Amino acid sequence: MINNAGVLLDNSRHPPDPEGVSLFRTNLDIIRASMETNTYGAIRMIQRFVPLMKQQNYGRIVNLSSGMGQLSEMNGGWPGYRLSKTALNAVTRIVADVLQGLNILINSVCPGWVKTDMGSPDAELSVEEGADTILWLATLPDDGPTGSFFRERQRIEW
Repeated sequence: MINNAGVLLDNSRHPPDPEGVSLFRTNLDIIRASMETNTYGAIRMIQRFVPLMKQQNYGRIVNLSSGMGQLSEMNGGWPGYRLSKTALNAVTRIVADVLQGLNILINSVCPGWVKTDMGSPDAELSVEEGADTILWLATLPDDGPTGSFFRERQRIEW
């Protein structure tokens, strides 16, 4: 299962604020809507599909996160997006702990800056390049990592 739904609502001003909307100026509705899609949507999918994975004694869950959700590199812009992706990373760790000993692996991934509607045509990576680590995580062997955060097939800090 690849939890790929995501929105970046913080920078919806016209013209865009180059630093994103700060926490001091953001509307809480932006944070709520970001959490609803980026975090709660993934939780709903996990709640629905993990019981089926348990029945099969097999599953792979890939949560599409972002480097903007890394606590180790946190800064002040785009609070709705950052908070929702940080929370998604926490979901990854929580679920990995609960599923220990089962053949169900869950990881978060930062695909990088990808040429998508959200990423823009100026992004560095093609869709295929952005999907590489996602597909790798979705097809991990049974002894693969779980409860980790990846970019370019390498573990990164939370």
